[in-house]
Amino acid sequence: MATLIPTRDELRDFFAEELELPADVVGYESDFETDLGVDSLATMEILVQLEKKYGIRLEESEFAGLTSVNAVHAFLADRLEAA
Repeated sequence: MATLIPTRDELRDFFAEELELPADVVGYESDFETDLGVDSLATMEILVQLEKKYGIRLEESEFAGLTSVNAVHAFLADRLEAA
């Protein structure tokens, strides 16, 4: 059974919850590091939670290049469609 591709809103809410921020603070193009203050430890925690939630394996190097909700959405859409 294929995993459903999350909507941008679902991903925004996921990041807001993980970062303990209000959803309206997390914009689709907000830069995780610059705008939201995501450090390397938070990045690793988010990576693990994304893997658990969507049942996929993500390399740290792949995730490092994804700097916004929109970028993560596009990456997951490609990855989950191929699965």
